Amino acid sequence: MLAFFANIFGYVLKLLYNIVGNYGWAIILFSVLVKVLMLPISMKQQKTLKKNEKIQGELKQLQFKYKNEPEKLNQEMMALYKREGMSPFSGCLSSIVQIILLFSIFLLVRQPLTYMVKMDQDAISKIGEIVTKQDNNTKNAYQEIAIIQYVKNLQNNNSVENNEEVKEVSDKEKVEEKNEKTETTKTEKSNTESFDIEKYADQANLNMDFLGIDLSQVPTKNPTDIKVLIIPILYVISSFISIRISSSTTKKKKNEEKKLITDGTEQEEKYNPTEDMSKTMVWMMPIMSVTIAIIAPLGLALYWLMNNVLMIIERLVLNKILNKEEEAEADA
Repeated sequence: MLAFFANIFGYVLKLLYNIVGNYGWAIILFSVLVKVLMLPISMKQQKTLKKNEKIQGELKQLQFKYKNEPEKLNQEMMALYKREGMSPFSGCLSSIVQIILLFSIFLLVRQPLTYMVKMDQDAISKIGEIVTKQDNNTKNAYQEIAIIQYVKNLQNNNSVENNEEVKEVSDKEKVEEKNEKTETTKTEKSNTESFDIEKYADQANLNMDFLGIDLSQVPTKNPTDIKVLIIPILYVISSFISIRISSSTTKKKKNEEKKLITDGTEQEEKYNPTEDMSKTMVWMMPIMSVTIAIIAPLGLALYWLMNNVLMIIERLVLNKILNKEEEAEADA
């Protein structure tokens, strides 16, 4: 199923890439497009969260009142949800969609030649074998990214060689450098005699240079290169901003709830394991995402960064709109 969605997203990303000619800008436009398409679901989720926050005080009162009568508690809770036009599982759809997006786009960024370029799988396999041999038979977790880097280097070497052939080489050092590059090219050609890489070079040579950052790079493989850390660091910052916005909204609602609950209920709230678990999840998701972002190609981190930025904007705008609606209903 994930491959199905990754394939569909690949068509869209390829179309955007053909328009802008850059992998990074294509990912940014793709992020905006996905967010726009997800807007109706996001609005529904935000309204559900607002309603859920609204009835939290009543739920806590019910939990305290019927803490020794679980069957009666379930009946009263269901009656409350029905009265408010809500479902206890109303947030599940959004969560499922988010999970599908997360893993499908990870698959897309991990295998761009398969899902975006639609390159022949046999060709990918054969070029992958050549790349593995060139890398001392070391298998790469991101084989297609390694292929893109290899083809790019191969074309650069060929370009340098062709340019040098039309120059008059008089310096001994330049002659030696030319000979060294010629030997490298010969070695590469000898490894590819049974397979014509040039036939697929244009397909595999994606422009992943985004504002001076190579989006095919993996941060953990290039720890000394400061540039590869820029996007993950910005992603971490945006995650903390997102958490701060969520926390401030929750804290505000919590203070309002205290006016509605009894002293006994408030004491019970301090030891609520469900709430503690929710707090843990708020922090665990960004930590998990950051962990993946530093071991995955930067293209994925860029998508997550843009998704965070757009989500922050969306949350601020929707909160403002929904708060105005609440005020209008209260005045009416």
